[in-house]
Amino acid sequence: MASLCNSSSTSLKTPFTSSSTSLSSTPKPSQLFIHGKRNQMFKVSCKVTNNNGDQNQNVETNSVDRRNVLLGLGGLYGVANAIPLAASAAPAPPPDLSSCSIARINENQVVPYSCCAPKPDDMEKVPYYKFPSMTKLRVRQPAHEANEEYIAKYNLAISRMKDLDKTQPLNPIGFKQQANIHCAYCNGAYRIGGKELQVHNSWLFFPFHRWYLYFHERIVGKFIDDPTFALPYWNWDHPKGMRFPAMYDREGTSLFDVTRDQSHRNGAVIDLGFFGNEVETTQLQLMSNNLTLMYRQMVTNAPCPRMFFGGPYDLGVNTELPGTIENIPHGPVHIWSGTVRGSTLPNGAISNGENMGHFYSAGLDPVFFCHHSNVDRMWSEWKATGGKRTDITHKDWLNSEFFFYDENENPYRVKVRDCLDTKKMGYDYKPIATPWRNFKPLTKASAGKVNTASLPPASNVFPLAKLDKAISFSINRPTSSRTQQEKNAQEEMLTFSSIRYDNRGYIRFDVFSNVDNNVNANELDKAEFAGSYTSLPHVHRAGETNHIATVDFQLAITELLEDIGLEDEDTIAVTLVPKRGGEGISIEGATISLADC
Repeated sequence: MASLCNSSSTSLKTPFTSSSTSLSSTPKPSQLFIHGKRNQMFKVSCKVTNNNGDQNQNVETNSVDRRNVLLGLGGLYGVANAIPLAASAAPAPPPDLSSCSIARINENQVVPYSCCAPKPDDMEKVPYYKFPSMTKLRVRQPAHEANEEYIAKYNLAISRMKDLDKTQPLNPIGFKQQANIHCAYCNGAYRIGGKELQVHNSWLFFPFHRWYLYFHERIVGKFIDDPTFALPYWNWDHPKGMRFPAMYDREGTSLFDVTRDQSHRNGAVIDLGFFGNEVETTQLQLMSNNLTLMYRQMVTNAPCPRMFFGGPYDLGVNTELPGTIENIPHGPVHIWSGTVRGSTLPNGAISNGENMGHFYSAGLDPVFFCHHSNVDRMWSEWKATGGKRTDITHKDWLNSEFFFYDENENPYRVKVRDCLDTKKMGYDYKPIATPWRNFKPLTKASAGKVNTASLPPASNVFPLAKLDKAISFSINRPTSSRTQQEKNAQEEMLTFSSIRYDNRGYIRFDVFSNVDNNVNANELDKAEFAGSYTSLPHVHRAGETNHIATVDFQLAITELLEDIGLEDEDTIAVTLVPKRGGEGISIEGATISLADC
């Protein structure tokens, strides 16, 4: 479902023209990128706007020292002063919390409270975190397997955290302050180098949330005096977990949140590709779609680290480089759980997707941590899949730093390099079957090869003014009949260049190969389904007039072409099916190229 996509504002050019590129390349020297994540949303796979280079290469250029963008309890401790343009071997000094300002819900609404974190007495003296000694691992279990004793303890802990909010609203281990983490660093409270900070859509998505949950989990245990307490995980990647976790759906308990989509309660099967529109199909088909999405996101479209984790955070341009899982299912689970945008909330206000469906409010729903527990689990499961699926070894990623308070209200710095092994962090996941590993879609939607001669060539279809209906076209491949050695060395990538749309709304379209525009796009468990491009609404400041995103989107199709028997073909058929916002999507071009993995 994704590869790498590069996004920028229309006033910025997207350099993405080479027919043979590298998925592990490093940013151009002119592009300042720091270790903090940026904008919201989630797209399938993302391609880094890079020059030649290796993801493991150390680059010393005119780049910001990414190691010291510190993410705090209330969000990222953004740099208070101007970002230095020269590279520095030493981390930049911790920023002043005075850089934190008003967070926004959208261009016309501000968050009605401060999301800023409590400020340590002396940021200069904040130490690096050291893992405490442990006698046993904390074991996270599937939410649907939790027993009554566990549920009672968890409810008690969250209840006590919420009680602390009433007496000490600025206490960093209170529930509201814990939730504010997502608000501050995702909704424009911090600006770095003139750009709003957003800790999503980059390679810091996974490590930031891992550290976030690590400290939150220890804080929850502190409230019930249980250092072995472990968060549950919502295993939406397994049919038994493809419903809203019952332990969070008990009205009157501290785990319940009234601001959820009421139609998705009572055993409704989740749609891991949900973007606001319900799929008209059976529960069995929906589960099958989900397992297909998981296979595509974890296996087919994530053969390389950069495709899974996403690309570097770029300070120089408004790029968005999310990885596969951040795109789907991470984003859709948030949307599916929150209230419907435009509906009326219990307090009479108009919904922006609260709580789970908007970054500023997501942490206010306890199920947020259950959802992200499974997102974190996907990191471990992805590495266990093998091949080139390993952690990024680039020093800019490894030396990135965040800032959190621990369960004793003490502030600490942490590094990405210290969160790569969950067991060293003191926790693990209870093993459960992963049926998506064996759910490669092999059933074909069509027999034989589609007659590409009957379809218009890509050169006649693009530029496409609007994707308001399904379109099919033929497209030439750079080579055919590749050897296994050649496939291991380079991925065959289907690229859609300069996709433009208004980023204030939901966007999704699906991509199929070797089918025409009559394909049943509600059945994703077909070999021809290549992946999906998605985008969540972005937050804009008042008076901001440029709402147009420009994105390059890639899908890995090497395995796909093998499965549908098109390895030896010089030309293949591709079909695009709009699912949300298609009338506002334009696409400059489509090409197939080879890229290093």
